Amino acid sequence: MSSFTGVVAHLIVGRKPEQYLGAVLESIAEVCDHAVINDNSGVASSENAAIVLASRLARSGRLTLVRSSFIDFATARNACLDATPPGYANAWGLFVDADEVHGEELAAMAGLLPHLPDDVDAVDGYCRFFVGSFSWWTELLRSRCFVRLSPALRWSGRIHERLAPVGRRVALPAQWWQYGHVVLPREEAEKSRLYASLGPGRAPTAAQLAFATPESVWAHLLRRAHRFDGAHPAAMTSVIARLSRERTEIFEAVDALAALRTRMDRICNLFHLANASRLLGWRSIQASLCWNWPDDDRYRAGRIGRALPERAVFRA
Repeated sequence: MSSFTGVVAHLIVGRKPEQYLGAVLESIAEVCDHAVINDNSGVASSENAAIVLASRLARSGRLTLVRSSFIDFATARNACLDATPPGYANAWGLFVDADEVHGEELAAMAGLLPHLPDDVDAVDGYCRFFVGSFSWWTELLRSRCFVRLSPALRWSGRIHERLAPVGRRVALPAQWWQYGHVVLPREEAEKSRLYASLGPGRAPTAAQLAFATPESVWAHLLRRAHRFDGAHPAAMTSVIARLSRERTEIFEAVDALAALRTRMDRICNLFHLANASRLLGWRSIQASLCWNWPDDDRYRAGRIGRALPERAVFRA
């Protein structure tokens, strides 16, 4: 086993207000020894920065806040790597987006990290993508979660960026929730415009932005949607309650669009759902056989050897 110095989270935020940022930060606060956040809004103060500075990570002195202008996603993420305090050179990086909220399984994942062989560079999990509302999801995808930090690590790609070099990766059946498509219709269209400016894709017109509706931005995605009857992370409780009140009409429109799925859509979705269940079942067996995860008492405790809290650091 190599020297282990805990977990440092890396996260980027821009100028657009992030509805889920507070929940994201709260959901990782118990697991992280430190967090490096790049506010690339290019402004002296922002709504997102205020949320960051009010977070439990900031209040406990476990935060480095970097301010920059946005160039592309890889550059923004590399700024987090560069600003990681030297004391965390042998830490595991937790890569999280401003719309990804974790549940209790994150702590069990972190509990496994000190006991992994040296040749394991990354631990993945599965991200569930919601669309339109908190009741419908479309994808359960294997996604990066923890990566062993090293000076050689760099991000590349303006959009859909990639991290390298990363050697052996293992996957656990742990899940978290992604709410990037549970936004206002206009925000969905604006996101499409940003992505089109950085890579292939068609940017919405000004008229499409101005008159965006649930149907115009989500109808194609909701054809392959599954109803979600499970529990959302505890950190999302107040957010879901508030947005459910504020967006009643939008959520009703999303339900109506999902009801338009054809018989063939529903059949295809059943196969997709069965495959997702099969995959998680196989990962559960694999994790139990290889690591006795999550039943080992060391993982169930859900805490790692945390370094002493440090004073928060703010950089221009």
